[in-house]
Amino acid sequence: MTSSAGPATGAAASRPRLSLPRAENGLGSVLVGVLVVLVGLPLLFVLAQGVFPGIGLTPDWSFQPGLLTEIGERPLWQASLVNSLTLAFGAMVLGGGFGSALAILRHSVAYPGVGILDGAAWVLLVSPSFILAQGWVLFASPSGVAANSFGADWIGPLVFSPGGLIVIMSLTQYPLAYLATSAALRWDDSSYRQAAALSGAGPLTVLRTVRLPLLAPALISGAILVFVDVLGDFGLPAALSTSYSYPTLPYSIYASVRQSPVRFELGGVLSFYLIVILALAIIVYMRILRRSRFDFLTNRASRVIVPRARRPRAWTAVTVLVVLLVLGIPLGSSLQVSLSRSAAGGLAPGNFTLEHYGEIFARGSAMLTGATNSLAIAATVAILTTVLGFLIAVVLTFTGFRGKVFIDLSGTVALAVPGIVLAVGYIFLWNQPVLADLGLSLYGSPVLLVFAGVATALPVAVRLQLGALAQVPPAFLHAAALSGAGLFVRLRTVLLPVVAAAVVSALAAVFASSVFDLAATTMLAPPSFTTLPVEILMEFDRGHYGYATAGALFTAVLVVLCALVASRLGMVLLAPGAPTGPTRGSAAAPTDHASPSSRTTRGPLP
Repeated sequence: MTSSAGPATGAAASRPRLSLPRAENGLGSVLVGVLVVLVGLPLLFVLAQGVFPGIGLTPDWSFQPGLLTEIGERPLWQASLVNSLTLAFGAMVLGGGFGSALAILRHSVAYPGVGILDGAAWVLLVSPSFILAQGWVLFASPSGVAANSFGADWIGPLVFSPGGLIVIMSLTQYPLAYLATSAALRWDDSSYRQAAALSGAGPLTVLRTVRLPLLAPALISGAILVFVDVLGDFGLPAALSTSYSYPTLPYSIYASVRQSPVRFELGGVLSFYLIVILALAIIVYMRILRRSRFDFLTNRASRVIVPRARRPRAWTAVTVLVVLLVLGIPLGSSLQVSLSRSAAGGLAPGNFTLEHYGEIFARGSAMLTGATNSLAIAATVAILTTVLGFLIAVVLTFTGFRGKVFIDLSGTVALAVPGIVLAVGYIFLWNQPVLADLGLSLYGSPVLLVFAGVATALPVAVRLQLGALAQVPPAFLHAAALSGAGLFVRLRTVLLPVVAAAVVSALAAVFASSVFDLAATTMLAPPSFTTLPVEILMEFDRGHYGYATAGALFTAVLVVLCALVASRLGMVLLAPGAPTGPTRGSAAAPTDHASPSSRTTRGPLP
C-alpha cells in the first residue's frame, strides 16, 4: 500500500513513496515539532519583540508598534542600518563581480595553477569570518604587519574606512559568487557562440552579448548570496570593535542584549529590520528569475572543454596574486603574529618565538579549556545534526508527508537567517518565566549552544544528503517493507549503507563549521563555560594578538585533522564493504523489477 502523495519538491515529486503511512506521518510530525522548537519559535519571538518589546520578560510589556518607526529618531539605529546596507550592497557589487570574473577565467582558459582558484575559494568558504577579519586588522593596523614589516603605514587609513571594509568583505565572501557561477559554466551549447562569431562578433562582444546574459541566473544568485551573507555577518564588526567604530545591525543586536544596559526593544527592532531586508532580497531574486527564461541548453550541450591560454605565465601570475591577496594577507599576517614576540618587531630574527603556542598547553590555559569545550559541543552538534538531517532528507525524498513543505521551508529560513538573530531568538524564548515554572528554563545552559548549532547547521546537513538519497531506487525500500521490515529497520539496513559517504561528509562538514561558531557562543555561552571563539575574541580585544592567533591557527589544524579522522572512521563503521542495496542477510533483497543500473555502487556526493 502506498501513501497518498503530498506536496513534493524537485524531482522527488514523481518518486514512489514509502509505505506504512503511520510510520512516515509519525516521523514527519516529530520532525515538524523539532523544527518548530529549533527555528520557528525563536524567530517568532524575535519578530514579536519588534512590536511587543520585553514580551514575557518584563512585567510592563505591551503592544508598541511605533518602535518600528523610531529609526528616524535614533542615531544608532540609523547608523547600524545604513552601515549594514552600504557594506552589503558594496560587497554584492564588488565581491559578486570579482567572484564571477574569476569563475569565468577559471572555465575559459587552461594554464598551470588554475585549479588553485578552486582551492582558495573553498578555504575562504570554510574559514571563520572573524578569524579572517582579525588577520586583516593585524595587517593594516598602525602597529601591524604592513607598517612594521613592509613600511606601508599608508595601508591602515585605506582599510579602516567604509570603502576599505567593502573591499575586505568582498575578498572574503566572493567564493559564494565564484561557486555559483562556476556551477553554471560546466556545460555549454557552442551553437550560440558560433552564431555570434559568424555574425562578426569578437570574443569580448560574445562574452558581453551572449555568455553573460545566459549566465544571468548564476550571476544574480552569486550576488544575492554575497549580499545576504555580508548583511548578517557578525565576525567583521566583532573583530573591528577595538580598532574602528563601524556599527552594523548584527553587532548592534549583540550589544543590545549582551551589554549593559540590556535593551530588548533595540535587539527586537533591529532583528526585525534584518529579517525583513533578507526576505525582500530573496523575493526580488525569485521575481527576477521568474520574469525571464534562461533554459538555453539543448541536446547539443556538452561539458566545457577549456582551451589552453595563449599567455599561460601571465594568467598564472594573476592567479598567484589573487591567492596572496585573499589568503596570504589575512592568514599570513595571523601566522606571522602568532610566531612573533611582538607585532611591532616585524620580521627581525630575534622576534621569532613559539612561546604563544606553548601558552596554549600551559596549566590552566583558558584557550585549551575553550578548545576542549568547543570540540565537545561541535561533536555533539555534528552527530545530532547529521541524524536529524538524514531523517529530514528521507521524509523529503521518499514520503508523501503533508507537512514537508514546512520542513523544507524551515531549512531555507534557517539557512538565510543570520546566526546572531537566531541566537537572540533563543534568549527571548528560553528566558520566558513560564518555562522556568515548568522546569524548562535552558538559558545559561550549554544545551542552548547545541540547539543553536543544530539549527544553524541543519540546512547544510540536509542538502549534503538529499543528493545521495535521490539516487536510491524506492524499489529497495519497498522490497524491505514487503518482507516485514519496519521503517527504521529499512533506514538502518537498506538506506544508510548506500548513502554512507554522504552521511559522513555531512558529519565532517558540520563538525568543522561548528567549532568556530562565534555568534551562538558569544550570545548563549554561560559565563563560566569557556568556548574557543569567545576566548579568541576576548584575547584579541585585550591586545594579546600572538596568543589569540596561535590558538585560532592551532585549533583550525586540529579541526581539520579531527574531520579527516571522523570521515575515515565513519566510512569504516557505516559502510564495511557497503552493499548498494538490500542483499541476502539484510532486510530484503531487491525485487525483480529493480533496474540493473540501480545496483551499481553510488559515489560520494560531489
